[in-house]
Amino acid sequence: MTAAQWTYLTYAILALGAAGLFFALPRAGRTNRAAARLFAAISAGGVLVVLAVALGCGSGKGSSPAFYVLTMVALAAAVRVITHRKPVYSALYFILVVIATAGLAIMAGAQFLGVALVIVYAGAILVTYVFVIMLAQQSPEPGEAYATTDYDDNAREPGTAVLAGFVLVAALTGPVVGGRWPVVTSHPSPVSNSAAVGWELLTRYAVAVEAAGVLLMIAMIGALAIARKHVPTDLLPPRSPELPPGEVGRHVKPF
Repeated sequence: MTAAQWTYLTYAILALGAAGLFFALPRAGRTNRAAARLFAAISAGGVLVVLAVALGCGSGKGSSPAFYVLTMVALAAAVRVITHRKPVYSALYFILVVIATAGLAIMAGAQFLGVALVIVYAGAILVTYVFVIMLAQQSPEPGEAYATTDYDDNAREPGTAVLAGFVLVAALTGPVVGGRWPVVTSHPSPVSNSAAVGWELLTRYAVAVEAAGVLLMIAMIGALAIARKHVPTDLLPPRSPELPPGEVGRHVKPF
C-alpha cells in the first residue's frame, strides 16, 4: 500500500474509534456499551497494525512489546478519563495516562520529560484535582443515598467534542503515518538528556526560569493572604446544640 492509502486507512480507524467514544460517553438512558466496545476493539486492532507498519516492525524501530503495551494502556486510560461517571476515578485514570506517557518518553530517550511528567502531573496537579473534587462534592446527609450530579451523568455536547478530538488526532497522525515530517539526523550527545536540559535552563533560559519562580512565589503569597481571611462573626449562625462543630460552616452565608 502507498503512503496515501495508509493515511486514509488511519483516518478510517480513527473514525471508528471516535464512533466508539461517542457511544461510550455518559448519557443518561442512551449509553450503548455494546456498540462502544465493538468500535473500540476494531479501532484498537487497527491502531496496532498501523503502528507496526508506520514504525517499521521489521526494522527493529518501535518493535518492543513494551511500546505497544504502554500505547494501549495510555489510550484505554485516556478513554476512561472522559467516560467514567465518577470524577475521582477519572483522576486516577489520568494518573495512569501520565505514567504510560512517561514510560514512552523514557523509551524515546527523553528521561527528563518522563520524570517531569510524573512529578508535575501525577505528583502535584492530580493531587490538586482530587482535593478540588472532594471539596466540590457535598457528602450526603445521614440516611440519604449518594446521588451523582447532572454533569457526571450527561456529557455536554458529545458530538461536537468527539468531532473536535477526531480532527485534532487525525491532523497529528496523518503526517506521521504518511511519512511527511522532516527527518533530522542526530548524533549521540556526550551528556545525558537531563544534563543537557539543565544546562539549557540555567544558561540560555536562566532569566525565564527566574521570572517563573518569582511569579510562583507571588501566587503563593497571594494564596496565603486569601487563606488568612476569617468569616465575620456577624455572619455566623447562632450556636445551637443540635449543630455539631463540623456542620456550622455549611450554614455560613458567602461573604
